[in-house]
Amino acid sequence: DENSQSLRSMRVYSTIDLELQRAAYQAVTKNIVEVEKLLARRKTGTAGLQAAMVALNPKTGEILAMVGGRDYAASQLNRATDAKRQPGSVFKPFVYGAALEQSTEVSSGQAITPATIFIDEPHSFEFDGRPYEPGNFGDKFEMRPMTVRDALVNSKNVITVEIAEKIGYQNVQRFAERAGLTRVQAYPSTALGVGEATPLQMAAAYTAFSNQGLRATPFGIKRITTKDGVTVTESKIETREVMSPQIAYIMTSMMQDVINRGTGTRVRQMGFNGVAAGKTGSSRDGWFAGYTPNLVCVVWVGFDDNSDLGLTGGATAAPIWADFMIRALQLRP
Repeated sequence: DENSQSLRSMRVYSTIDLELQRAAYQAVTKNIVEVEKLLARRKTGTAGLQAAMVALNPKTGEILAMVGGRDYAASQLNRATDAKRQPGSVFKPFVYGAALEQSTEVSSGQAITPATIFIDEPHSFEFDGRPYEPGNFGDKFEMRPMTVRDALVNSKNVITVEIAEKIGYQNVQRFAERAGLTRVQAYPSTALGVGEATPLQMAAAYTAFSNQGLRATPFGIKRITTKDGVTVTESKIETREVMSPQIAYIMTSMMQDVINRGTGTRVRQMGFNGVAAGKTGSSRDGWFAGYTPNLVCVVWVGFDDNSDLGLTGGATAAPIWADFMIRALQLRP
């Protein structure tokens, strides 16, 4: 019939950059084999081990590369858009961003800056009449004072919850929701990323850090035209303010340190030496979210059945991110 004829002659212009797409797929397939080797000792085996990755232009929201899984022939689930998982510590920058924002509105005595001191020690938080006692990763405490910057750089859980408590869980919730993260609850464990997000949602949220506080709405199709070149539909770039440029700048500075001397140094060991900022996440899964001025990329590694990877995002997701970004910057300096 006439409709299917006209559909067949439509031209769809995608935002995907084919060279970056190829680099993304290669980074996932090559490095997931390395993760498998790390997991070889698992009693339960490595069946169902998966990875997903999405790269966006933070200024426009264009999806430049997307990998939904290791092998499309084996599983068509697009984990980049559909796998809702706990982001763990890749959520923390939204706590710190909210804290810096609150501090611009309070008297100097209460303000939290990157230089504010907290003590890395066990702490019990009272919430709803019940105690909440988060541990650090591997339950190691340094039992010493450290700056807010160093707490993020070394991904300290207790200090992050303390900051969230101090500025108010609602403020963390509001800040994260402005960044486009949904179902964020106003309670202590939220600060450690126990909510759920897809890799695409997380990448879109990170565009705000990369793009001077403006979040770009992601899209994958630029325009659709008839075969004669008449535009049927065209995507508009949509941005909204999540934080001031000043806060985005400070957060980026702190997340540069994550890569240079914190939980994300694996990226440097892999040979990536561009200017970049990012954050590792280790929930049951491994995450790495990072960006350069023109590229935001989020990598997720985990089991489809949600069983615990038992490895950090630095060991699992960061190498995939580094591998892709090395190629991406060669292709698009």
